[in-house]
Amino acid sequence: MAADPGRIGVVVATHGKLGEELLRVTRYILGKELDTFRAVAIPFMDEMRPAPTGERPFADRRERLRAALLTAVMAVDRGDGVLILTDLLGGTSSNVAQEVLVGRKGVVVAGVNLPMLLKAASLDCVPVAAAAEELLQRSRNAIQLLPGKTG
Repeated sequence: MAADPGRIGVVVATHGKLGEELLRVTRYILGKELDTFRAVAIPFMDEMRPAPTGERPFADRRERLRAALLTAVMAVDRGDGVLILTDLLGGTSSNVAQEVLVGRKGVVVAGVNLPMLLKAASLDCVPVAAAAEELLQRSRNAIQLLPGKTG
C-alpha cells in the first residue's frame, strides 16, 4: 500500500525492538496502519547476524544501522521531510540518525514515547521542524506526577 503523498515520514530508531513495539501499540490504539512509519532496531552485539568480523565490531554495527536508517528514510520520505524519533539522546541511534539526515529535509527527536507517536500519526503536512516541535510539546504534556493513593 502506498503512503499518503504530502505526509511527513516517521522513522523510529531504538535499541532492540522497542520501536517496533511502540508502533504496534500505536496501530492498535488508532486502529489503522501507519504507512509512512518505519521502525529500525539497533541490534545488540550478540544478536547481530551475521556476526561482525574483523577488528571493529562496533563500527560494523554502526554501518549496518546507518544502512537500515537510510533504507527506512527513503521508504517514508515523500518530499515533505522525515522525522527520526530515537530512544536516547546522544546514543548511537541519535548520532547515526543525524548523519543520515545530512543534506535531507528532516529532524531527529530523541526520547520517543507513545504520546509522541500518537501525535505524529495525526500530523497533516506541516514543515518538518514545526512537526518536531508539536511532538516535543505533546511529549512534555504527557509527563505528569500523579499522587499515590493511600488507603
